[in-house]
Amino acid sequence: MRARTYLFAISLAGTLGLASVASAHDAFRPGAAQQVQLGKKVAAELRKQEHVLPSSDPRVQTLRRVARRILATIDEKDAIWEYSFDVIDSKEINAFALPGGATFFYTGLMDRLKTEDELAGVLGHELTHVRKQHWAYAYADSQKRNLGLSIVLMAARANQALSNLAGFTNDVVFELPFSRKHETEADDGGFDTMVAAGYNPQGLADTFDMLRKAIKDGTPPEFFSDHPDDKNRIKRIEGKIKLAGTNFPPQILIDYLGK
Repeated sequence: MRARTYLFAISLAGTLGLASVASAHDAFRPGAAQQVQLGKKVAAELRKQEHVLPSSDPRVQTLRRVARRILATIDEKDAIWEYSFDVIDSKEINAFALPGGATFFYTGLMDRLKTEDELAGVLGHELTHVRKQHWAYAYADSQKRNLGLSIVLMAARANQALSNLAGFTNDVVFELPFSRKHETEADDGGFDTMVAAGYNPQGLADTFDMLRKAIKDGTPPEFFSDHPDDKNRIKRIEGKIKLAGTNFPPQILIDYLGK
C-alpha cells in the first residue's frame, strides 16, 4: 500500500485516545477499533483531496459488486472492520486498503484489468492486509526499531510510545512498508478468498504479470512500491493453482458499460 503525498496532516489527539490503544498481544500495536477510526479519518481526507468517482460510475459499481462477493466469504469474526470501496480518477496504477477497511482503487489500475478475477485477486490481497492488521504490525515494528529498546523496556515504555501518535501525519499510514512475510500472507489470503468466492486464481497471477509488463513499458506502477517485482511470487501463485488440482471456472471479462 502506497499513495502519492497528500497535503494534509491527521491529528488524532483526543479523538482516538491513543495513549491507551495498546493491543493485548503487543503493547506497541494499535488496536482494531483505533485502526478503523484512523482509516475512516484518512479516507475522509482523501475524498476531499482526490477526484473520487460517483457511485453511479460503472467502475465503482463493478468494484463494489466484486467486493461484496469477496466479503461474503469472510467469517463473522471480521465484523469489526468497516469496509468501503471507492475509485480515484487518476492514471496511477495503484490500489490500497487503509487500516480498518477503507479501500481505494485508481482508474489507472482498473482500466488495465481485463477480468473480474484479476480485480478479485487485488481485492483479496488488499483486504487480507486489513484483516491481518499488517499496518498495525508494521507500525509497532517501526516504533520498536526507532526506540531501540530491549524487550523489557519496550513493555515499560509502551503507553508513552503510543501517545506520540497524537500528532502524526498521513505518512505514518502511507509510508510504512509491509514485510515480505506480510506480502506473502496477503498473496495467500487473496488466493483463498477469491477461490472461495468462485473466481479463478489465475487472475491474481495475471495481475502481477501485467504490473511487471507495465514497468517495462516505462510506466512503473505505484502498486509495486510496496509490492516488489518478484517473478517468484507469480510462480508461487501458479504453483498453488497446480497443487489445488481443481478446474477453476473461466475468468469473467470486465465490461464496465454492460454492468
